[in-house]
Amino acid sequence: MQQESAVAPSRTAPDIPSPRQDTHESEHRNEILVAGRITARPLIRELPSGDRLATWRVCVARPHDSRYRGRQSDSITCTSFDRALHEGIRAWRLGDVVRMTGELRRRTWRGREGVRSVCEVEARTATLVRTADGPAAGAVRR
Repeated sequence: MQQESAVAPSRTAPDIPSPRQDTHESEHRNEILVAGRITARPLIRELPSGDRLATWRVCVARPHDSRYRGRQSDSITCTSFDRALHEGIRAWRLGDVVRMTGELRRRTWRGREGVRSVCEVEARTATLVRTADGPAAGAVRR
């Protein structure tokens, strides 16, 4: 009687490396550029850890040829732990047009309804492009 060897099934396809097997991390990119109108003023709060977190929201108009008809804009939450950046964004007001660069982050937590998650832009740079009632101001950089 011939004995068969037991092989555990693979969780990933053989030609697709798992995240731990990927040796080409220098090819990975997480770069975001967001330019839009402030719809929630920056709120800076101190966390129990002592870190300060700034959170604000921008509305970005979609191009007219967007395939997602109906919604004409996207609301994007932005965050920053950078205290130097906080000083510059503190003066932003509703309606100001701003531009940020950073990375997309996914945050998860457990709530009453179960596990929840949200995607946010963690800003590295932030620039006031135009005030709601006037000309451009200046850049705020780290």
